[in-house]
Amino acid sequence: MLTWTLWCGLLFLLWFYFLWSRRRFYMLTLKIPGPLGYPILGMAHWLMRREDILNAFGCFLDKHGPTIFSWLGPIPFMIVSDPQVVQDIFTSPHCVNKGIIYKAVDDGAGVGLFSMKDPRWSIHRKLLNPAFGHKVLLSFLPIFNRETALLLDQLEPLQDDGEKDLIPLLQSFTLGIATQTTMGSDVKDEENFRSNSLLGRYQCILETMTDMCFSPWLNSRICRQLAGKESHYYQAKTEIRQFIRKIIERKLAEDEMGTLPAIQSNDKNIFLNLATDLMRRGVFTLKNVEDESNIIVFGAFETTANAVYYTLMLLAMFPDYQERAFEEIKTIFPNTGDFDVSYADTQQMVYLDLILNESMRVIPPVPVVSRQTSQDLKLSNGIVVPKGVQIAIDIYHMHRSKKIWGPDAETFNPDHFLPHNIQDKHPYAYIPFTKGIRNCIGWRYALISAKVTLAKLLRNYRFRTSFPFEDLYFVEDITMKLKSVPLLELQKRI
Repeated sequence: MLTWTLWCGLLFLLWFYFLWSRRRFYMLTLKIPGPLGYPILGMAHWLMRREDILNAFGCFLDKHGPTIFSWLGPIPFMIVSDPQVVQDIFTSPHCVNKGIIYKAVDDGAGVGLFSMKDPRWSIHRKLLNPAFGHKVLLSFLPIFNRETALLLDQLEPLQDDGEKDLIPLLQSFTLGIATQTTMGSDVKDEENFRSNSLLGRYQCILETMTDMCFSPWLNSRICRQLAGKESHYYQAKTEIRQFIRKIIERKLAEDEMGTLPAIQSNDKNIFLNLATDLMRRGVFTLKNVEDESNIIVFGAFETTANAVYYTLMLLAMFPDYQERAFEEIKTIFPNTGDFDVSYADTQQMVYLDLILNESMRVIPPVPVVSRQTSQDLKLSNGIVVPKGVQIAIDIYHMHRSKKIWGPDAETFNPDHFLPHNIQDKHPYAYIPFTKGIRNCIGWRYALISAKVTLAKLLRNYRFRTSFPFEDLYFVEDITMKLKSVPLLELQKRI
């Protein structure tokens, strides 16, 4: 027994020495600084709580510089907030695949454009790109305008009634738009939509997927059951799948019978039209259509709702900028109430552009994204990153870097995006929708939708909050979250 114990101890020490030596070899060879971390754990213990992740990244970057190397357990890991290194990564064909943490997205939302591996990703992206072409986006403007008019009606009872949490209302609004524009179906009369059950299911999936990303043991169904998370998560996935499948089946039935859809569109490039046509041609399976539809709806409503709310929140905290935006919008739309916003109108909203850009700089829609090297990757500084390294691109801290954005980088100031201030910035210093080979397919959709919504809201209401900007606490998530969400008060404009 003693001999067996000694042998086990010796093997453990040898394994420990091997891991430690491997780590030191990697770090000395790469010549990238970073915390060596603890044996076995590496730096994983610093990233156990989501509330601490962005702060931990900030501390590492402050201490070691904008590119660091370390370990998550046995996995080599980099954190990058240097624009040139980010460009090297995003433009490399050897760094197209998302990081392993996104396995949770496959389980929760399906294997689609968000997390699919190359070369399948390249094929799907090329096939689905037409769904977000300029002509298709322009065809969405009547829906954006009509739904924002309904949103104004919903906001009217809330004016001068104290501070409110508007995020659920905005999420319901953007979910309704997402299903109409991408799926061609108005679902506002569906029971689970009207009761907000559907939104609750989406939030459950998002919360559980995030837990699974940062606690990989939760990727096991048994572990989720032990943690008490599986039941609600399974119900949420089932209801969302049924919701998406019902829309697809309705579309297929309409095509079969030759009847007109509830929302008429003759454009073959509307997302669901495109996806179902690919299925008929044998390019997509029904599961491909379901997965891609689920991912598109999820992405379209969640990030747009956050972008609009965070912009309103920041303008409430900095009322001088809000007034400047209001004056610009008032010159285009002199009268309060509902009005149609055309694409040409959005192009005139120059100051609103500055505000929206600055909002997404200070509060990026996705704070951190992940990639992994499929082959050795040579950076422009000559360093070769080996195959199999996980890379976290820290958009949050790059957007707030004082070396890039100046001494007031951590506060909200739309002047950061005036032409003379932005012209000398590295092209990858500002990447709210990422960039390069695998940029966000829906970034133009999000910007047009957000500008139409913000124009109507800011023309009709002044937004106020008692929550100070300095007290905002950002939490790492698949999309950016706040530990405490500031409430907003609405005052009617004339």
